[in-house]
Amino acid sequence: MNYRGPGLWSRPRIVVLGEQPRQDHFSGQNQELERRTPSMTFPAKPIVDFSRLMGTLASAQVWEYEAESKRTCDDSADEAFRALQRPLDFPPLEAAIVPGDHIAIAVDPNIPSIEKVIQGSVEALRQAGAGEIDVVISDEVHDATLASIARQAEQGEPPLRVIRHSGSQREDLRYLGADPQAEPIYLNRWLVDADFVLPIAAGRAGDVDCESDLTGIFPAFADSRARRRFLSRRGESAPEGPMAFGSSDEPAWLLGIQVMISVTANQRGCLGEIVAGTPDAIRKQRRPARRTSDDFPPSAPLVIASLDGDAQQQSWANAARAVNAASRYALPGGTIVLWSEIDEAMPEVARTNTRLEADDLVTSDDSSGGAEDGEEGFPVWNAFEAPARTLARVNEDFRLLIHSRLDPETIESMGFGVLSTAEELQHLSRTFEACGVIRAAQFAGTTVDSVHGIG
Repeated sequence: MNYRGPGLWSRPRIVVLGEQPRQDHFSGQNQELERRTPSMTFPAKPIVDFSRLMGTLASAQVWEYEAESKRTCDDSADEAFRALQRPLDFPPLEAAIVPGDHIAIAVDPNIPSIEKVIQGSVEALRQAGAGEIDVVISDEVHDATLASIARQAEQGEPPLRVIRHSGSQREDLRYLGADPQAEPIYLNRWLVDADFVLPIAAGRAGDVDCESDLTGIFPAFADSRARRRFLSRRGESAPEGPMAFGSSDEPAWLLGIQVMISVTANQRGCLGEIVAGTPDAIRKQRRPARRTSDDFPPSAPLVIASLDGDAQQQSWANAARAVNAASRYALPGGTIVLWSEIDEAMPEVARTNTRLEADDLVTSDDSSGGAEDGEEGFPVWNAFEAPARTLARVNEDFRLLIHSRLDPETIESMGFGVLSTAEELQHLSRTFEACGVIRAAQFAGTTVDSVHGIG
């Protein structure tokens, strides 16, 4: 049987972020804003839309694994606004926010329709009586994403302050607590100083299954030392359980997180659903069924993981998530294809003409290559180290081929195979009886810094 991918990508509508006159129906406000909003920097169509290539796959059996959400949200701002009016296991925001409270929104930049989700969240917070609002974005944010959010934030009244997290600058951090090894944990100071913190995170099934921090707070908004310790301890726990401080929700609990927004994507990388609630309530609702050998579609000898979406999605961090997800569906020793438009190399971890192995990556602070900022300084965070580890582990057990905008020599120097064209993909698929596809696979994998193993 052949199972082919459906549909075309729906064009996202970009709306100016900021304080607007309140109306009884928030969606009507959005329509008025859209008539007055100039074009933004993001393209109308995604950089990767793998649905266009589904029909070219030549395996005898082709199927697509289900995405976390099957629906498409037509109005992301309105859905975010309404979700915060009825959070799971939590009263409306008015019961948790004292008028004038300083609010911080901790944002995963990879969520679809990010500007509109922030817009709806800000409107809900302001109607609940919030005062100053800071938007703190993790360091995975693409420059174009950050610039677009910042431009919209400036148009509100009062304007929002948009901050890109840095875990290497002491002045940008506050002490949170100590881990079980008595090592200090610092978090972004705008989060620690706020009266109320609202995380907005991508709802990845892998995080729920592995019991990672669903809020996205730790380790993404921690200091670089804590993140490196977290990464170096990877694998010290059983795959089904959390490891020490930070692999569950303890840092978020210490920060006082009461409610969060979880955003899931559909197979096109578009926003599917927005759910607000306590982390525990969201974990219960989103907990996926564990995959068994009898599941259909079954595992495949060839699995294609695509990074459907715009430039924000074309990162090595998302590549690691996608490949990690694909490894759970590929047969042992099978082939995994990452279909992306990544245009940034990983020079710090590339190995010329050799296979990239996890043991090649040094985990000490000295490997960061950056100077320290005095006695309490922190090393420069190497953003490539965590995804490189994941890719290396997968490459040990599977044949990994990558499509990107990089020169083939660059990919090969990292120890991976290369697919340059759709014709090459078609030819490859013809050599396999069965082929599975995970579209928008970056939303299926676990958090990049996860301590949990592959599979």
